[in-house]
Amino acid sequence: MLDCVLISSDEGFRNTVLGIVRQPANEARLALDLQVLADGLNKESVARVLQARPRVVFLDLGQHPSGVGGIRILTQEAPDLVLVVGGPALPAEGLLAVMRAGASEYLPRPFSQEEALEAYQRVRRRAKASASEQPATLGKVATVFSAKGGTGVTTVATNLAVALRVLTEKKVILLDLAPALGTAAVAMGVQPRYSYLDVIQNFHRIDEDLFRSFLEVDDSGVHVLASPLSPVGMDVPAGEELQGLLGLCRKHFDYVVVDGGNSLASHLGPLLHDSEHRILVATPELPALRNLKWALDLHGRANGKEPPKVVLNQYREGMGLTSRDVEDGLGRRVSLVLEKDDLSILQSINVGRPEVVGGKSRFSKKIIELGRSVAGSENVVSPRRTLLGKLFRFSKSEASDNKAMR
Repeated sequence: MLDCVLISSDEGFRNTVLGIVRQPANEARLALDLQVLADGLNKESVARVLQARPRVVFLDLGQHPSGVGGIRILTQEAPDLVLVVGGPALPAEGLLAVMRAGASEYLPRPFSQEEALEAYQRVRRRAKASASEQPATLGKVATVFSAKGGTGVTTVATNLAVALRVLTEKKVILLDLAPALGTAAVAMGVQPRYSYLDVIQNFHRIDEDLFRSFLEVDDSGVHVLASPLSPVGMDVPAGEELQGLLGLCRKHFDYVVVDGGNSLASHLGPLLHDSEHRILVATPELPALRNLKWALDLHGRANGKEPPKVVLNQYREGMGLTSRDVEDGLGRRVSLVLEKDDLSILQSINVGRPEVVGGKSRFSKKIIELGRSVAGSENVVSPRRTLLGKLFRFSKSEASDNKAMR
């Protein structure tokens, strides 16, 4: 039985909640009924809520979101409470503020009994799970980005994601943060139906099942969250939205590989703040290196972390600057040099199969080296199978799971 508290003076919200609580099949018990709105909560009423020791609180904001402070008070006093909040229809930024204050679900007016019941069923599952599960270890974020277009960020990010999946056999998600029409999904050979905007717009009711329904899965088992499929909007997520998106990915995956592209200058701060690994891609020509030096100066010591790994891509001896020229110009070592292989890379993109799947080219071996660096030797499984053998096994073993997910 799940103890619940109802905090509302609105007849519509009260009838909706009482209809749920009074159904025996929902395994709910009303431990306390306070006929006030969220902005009417005071010390005495909060104390009564805590004395009732509920797992779920149904809280009404009224006709405007001024009661967000009431959500914060309850969350601060009892962090384990699951809050189902009702209120007016809100824009995306308003919903985000409510969720960041501590709400687990949000029900906009006019209240629907069906939507309210679905929200309750989700929080009931989470409440039951949280009573037995150990604190989760958040996944690691590796952000691949550049200070100039055309350096091959997507190629590095997609191949790194597959390498991490193969090397560790753990859960990996590839997040394409292009404002629109990103190419990571194409390079992975999947056809996305949704984008990260769909996830952000559903923050107020997201759970693991809904989150995974927005993802695609490639043959290696890497999950992909694509960029928007239309150029409408053309804006990357705001700082708070980006942190919420990364937090959600880290909660459900061991590794989050971000294709940061080259257009995130104003958003690199919050993105890099949550990135354990920052991989800065450049090509061996002066314009790219000029921008690279600027990016290193600007983000090199973000949040007190190690400077980004510099990856020199599309390198060919005797053409353009040498790797020594690049290091002398930057005043620091290049972490990885990826040799230029236009034919193989272009073919891999056109067939939707990252080059690292072959495992034999110099490019593939270097990406595997980068993957080992990101994963850490303690997380790399024993090399009992060839790369292709592992990918084939993943494809076969996860086929049924992927079909069910879709």
